[in-house]
Formats: sequence, structure tokens, C-alpha cells
Amino acid sequence: MSATETTATAATKPAAVDNPGYEYALEIVDLCIDVDKHGERVPAVKNLTIRVRPGESHGLVGESGSGKSLTLRAVMGLFSKGAYYRSGYIKVCGREVLGPNAPHYDPSMRGRGVAMAFQEPAVALNPIMKVGWQIVDALREQEHLSRAEARKRAIELMDSVGITNPEDRFDAYPFELSGGMRQRVMIAASIACKPKVLLCDEPTTALDVTIQEQILRIFRSIADSGTALLYVTHDLAVVSQLCETLSVIYHGEIVEEGTLRKVFDTPEDDYTRQLLSSTPYLKGRMKAAASDSAKNVDNAKKGD
Repeated sequence: MSATETTATAATKPAAVDNPGYEYALEIVDLCIDVDKHGERVPAVKNLTIRVRPGESHGLVGESGSGKSLTLRAVMGLFSKGAYYRSGYIKVCGREVLGPNAPHYDPSMRGRGVAMAFQEPAVALNPIMKVGWQIVDALREQEHLSRAEARKRAIELMDSVGITNPEDRFDAYPFELSGGMRQRVMIAASIACKPKVLLCDEPTTALDVTIQEQILRIFRSIADSGTALLYVTHDLAVVSQLCETLSVIYHGEIVEEGTLRKVFDTPEDDYTRQLLSSTPYLKGRMKAAASDSAKNVDNAKKGD
């Protein structure tokens, strides 16, 4: 069974998060990024705007090369060679980290403010360092902990993301773990400092459907705790299981945005309709899941 054949179960709205003093945990407004192409700078991300509230899971959906990963890297201040910020701004927890008032990215926001779960943990993890100590390093960069305290906390984190026998696996090297376990280690490292915003760059793409669902449950739990999630993917099935809201990106521009129910039920853009029609056997189930999710949100509001 392929990932797109799983029954779509849209995420429900998490419990209300206490007012943190800002409306959006992540705010990207009119972001423009250029890239080098044949010796010239050309627009790659064009006036992109996305806003994500605390506890919200927002999907950014589009094909390869559409500007999804460029956007995430801009939020982290990790521009690859040949990519350049041109205009717009990015705020994390109400604080501008890139923009007219912050022309140079503020790295102090990484860790506690914003963190990232990458697509391929085999690349993100140090192959010659035991995985537990990689989580310890992530902790000690932001928190004043002794090695013993950080080790204890790392084991707790490994357990929280479903790593069995975390005390034993603490001293494993990445190559000694399965793909799903490596992905869990990377998630544990990314949430070690309790970031307000977690960026997810297709972290379930290489996993089989059973492990994928387990990882998505972890991300749902992270959002339920109040963390804002921006989840990049090309897979509408994943979006239907995890996200409440989404933006569709095409050639660097947002062509559609809205709630899961709105976009799946009444897509307005031709490209969005093409995405939905490319998985016709899944569309009905996704629409039903999106409708169920919206009803849950409505019921929750009525109960407030």
C-alpha cells in the first residue's frame, strides 16, 4: 500500500493556546527571494505571504522547484549559495528576524524560536557521532545544563518521539538505526529547545506508510502542545492527515490558500484543481476528512 492510499484523517483543531502576546508565531509577508541562473538573478519566491498561529499546522504544497524549501531556509536564515533575500519580512513570535529592520538574519532565534526537521536525517545527522550526544549538543547550545542533565533530558526526548529502549539507542550511530528511527532522532533534536515554530521539509517522504503515520502523529502532538508547524510537502494525503490550513505554491507564488475544507471542496485556482484531480481516488476521502475537521472546529467554537 502506498502513502497516498492511506485513509486520510484530517487533523482536528488543537486546544486553545494561551495568548502569548502575539497573534502569529510565524509571519512571512511579501517575501521575495532571487536565485542565480546563468549568471543573472531571477525571482524564485515572489511576494509570498504565510501566517501561522501558535498551535496551528499549516501546509505549503507544491511541486519540486516551486520555492517551498527556499522559503523554509529563509525562515531559518540558511540561504544556499546563489540564493538572495530581496524584500519582504519574516517575523518569529512577533520579532522581525529578516526584513527592512533586520537586514541580517538574527541567528539567536534558532532553537527556541524556530527549528527545522529536514527531509533526510542521514544528511542532517553527523554519521560519526552517537545520536544521543547530537541531541545533547542541541540542548546545551540553548540551555545551561550539565552533561548528565542534558543526557537525561535527551533520553526523555527520545522516549517522547517513540524511540524504544532510548537508553540503549542513545549510544547508537545513525547507520545503526532504521530510517524511521533516524527521523525520530532528528525530530527529538529539533524540538529539544521547545521551539515556538517548527519547520518540516517533507520529513516523511522516504518512509513507508506505517512509519509515516507514526511520524505524523508525533507532529500532531507537537502542534497540540502549542508549537506552530509549517509543513512543506507535495503529498496531499499528508496534508489531509496533519494540516488545518494550507497554501498552494506554484512557480514561487501562492496561488491559493485557506482552510483544508475550503481548498479541497472549492478550489479556485487551476493549478490547485490539477493537484486534486491528479489523485482522483483520494479526493473524495480527503474532502470528507476536511469537512469532518471543519465540523470539529465549529463544534469546539460553539463550546467556548
